[in-house]
Amino acid sequence: MRSHRSTADAPARRLLRSIARTHAGALAGAGGATILITAAELAAPWPLKWVIDDVVGGKAPPFSITGPDLRLLAALAAAVVGIALLSALGTYTGELWLKRSGEQISHELRVATYAHLQRLSLAFHDRRAKGDLVTHLTDDANRVGEAFSESVGAIIQAALMMTGMIVISLLLDPVLGLAMVAVVPVLAVVTIHYRRLVRSTARRQRAQEGQIASLAAESLSAMRLVQASGSEQYEHQRVAAQSEERRRYGTQVAVLEARFAGLIDVLGAVAMALVLVIGAFRVSTGAMTAGSIVVFGQYSRRLYRPLKDIAKHSTKIAKAMARAERIAEVLAADEVLAERPGAHDTGRAFGWIELSDVHFCYEPARPVLRGLSIAIAAGTRVAVIGASGAGKSTVGALLARFYDPTAGQVYLDGCDLRDCSLRWVRQQVGVLLQDTVLLTGSVADNIAYGIDATREQIEAAARAADAHAFVTALPHGYDELLGPQGVGLSGGQRQRLGIARVLLRDPPVLLLDEPTTGLDAASEATVMAGLEALMGGRTTLLVTHSMALASRADRVIVLAEGRAVQDGPPDTLLATPGLFRRLAREQGLLGRIAEGA
Repeated sequence: MRSHRSTADAPARRLLRSIARTHAGALAGAGGATILITAAELAAPWPLKWVIDDVVGGKAPPFSITGPDLRLLAALAAAVVGIALLSALGTYTGELWLKRSGEQISHELRVATYAHLQRLSLAFHDRRAKGDLVTHLTDDANRVGEAFSESVGAIIQAALMMTGMIVISLLLDPVLGLAMVAVVPVLAVVTIHYRRLVRSTARRQRAQEGQIASLAAESLSAMRLVQASGSEQYEHQRVAAQSEERRRYGTQVAVLEARFAGLIDVLGAVAMALVLVIGAFRVSTGAMTAGSIVVFGQYSRRLYRPLKDIAKHSTKIAKAMARAERIAEVLAADEVLAERPGAHDTGRAFGWIELSDVHFCYEPARPVLRGLSIAIAAGTRVAVIGASGAGKSTVGALLARFYDPTAGQVYLDGCDLRDCSLRWVRQQVGVLLQDTVLLTGSVADNIAYGIDATREQIEAAARAADAHAFVTALPHGYDELLGPQGVGLSGGQRQRLGIARVLLRDPPVLLLDEPTTGLDAASEATVMAGLEALMGGRTTLLVTHSMALASRADRVIVLAEGRAVQDGPPDTLLATPGLFRRLAREQGLLGRIAEGA
């Protein structure tokens, strides 16, 4: 079990060590401030000791305060104020260093995690719930930063203070000093035990929070389906069940922390009792002064406080470690589309495409493409059709290099895409999906997404996509703010904005993945006008179920079970018995072919 835990913790420990190295300066500054605070705390009981031993000690009241006594009292009063100022300075500088460092750590973790998530392949994102990933960027990163700003400094300060108190106590009176620290080993064992329990439970609690976030994000993003299906109660029960599980783990953590705090209180009381009893005997034998027992009493009470601080913040560190493990897991994921040294990344592609003996599977037991080989000349419009699951969209995904083939090669202008930089490939291949993704922002921002463009260029692209008329009819035209997913726009309008977006990028290769599916006849006709402008002069791979759309291509490739079973001009395939002809008949597009031919 220990070996498994150590293996699981390793990425988180490496991450935390990296953070500590990066922010060593801030930690050192906080450490210096902690030394000031510790010195002030250790010095705090001594003015009272000197008052008892040197001013009032051995004198029966009433007695007079002499001149030397007054000078000593003034010096001790100044010392009390000086100790307070020293503590205040240390507290201010320490908290400033640590709080600033904690915010910087949270920022760096968020940025690094988000950047890595963007580099990870679609295969990784297909498997991971989006809500859970979002919590890595927000809650997890914030809690790790807070652990550094709040707990690390507190533990260092408590450890220094405890060490100083133990050393001074042993120097003052070894017997009473040993009695005072007798509970420390017991506390160490208790702390380690409860820290492990809290961390293990916090890890399960954090996993449940990720599940809740994922379920809620999924349900809220599909609210139309939920309400149309009358599934509100079902979705409520799903989230409630996960929330109840999270509540149970949260309660377990609270119970552990409360039990731990109670044990610390008892151990502290035991230490104080030992100091009172043994100290009284030591004073009675003349081994120490009455003022010294005051110092011991103060240290005993304060020793209990740093012990409690260490225990409390150890549980917070344990919780933060559970969150650091989740971030480290993402940062350690290596499902990244690699870029080879010296990758090709210059010039505009001509648009010649070739797939050579390409095999691909999303899962080892379920092959999608089986030795597919096709070549597409530059400037050609090629439609890829077939039944669902035949591999049509996979061909497009490989061309856009969302994935790499399991075996075989995909070439653009004779260059293996794996030898090209991802940035260059994405510049050469424009993608228009079945449902254009629109983000929160203005219409102009959505058309020019990811690139710098003037308003004139944006409007020109919208005119070519036949979108200018409906955009200018909006209350604020191109400055109209769109809600999430372009709510309020029709499917045809969203698709025309997508066409304008691709036109503005002006790619030499175009991938159209079911661009008219789900549109009514009028919207499809309007979108087709924009597609004609988009496809002009570009190599186009048109993935579609629509025989009407396929008939506009120069060439049709028919896929079945991951292989090309037909290939040729659409008119030729319509006149030839086979899958293309059968699909055309099912869609009522064989009016010019005699029934039954």
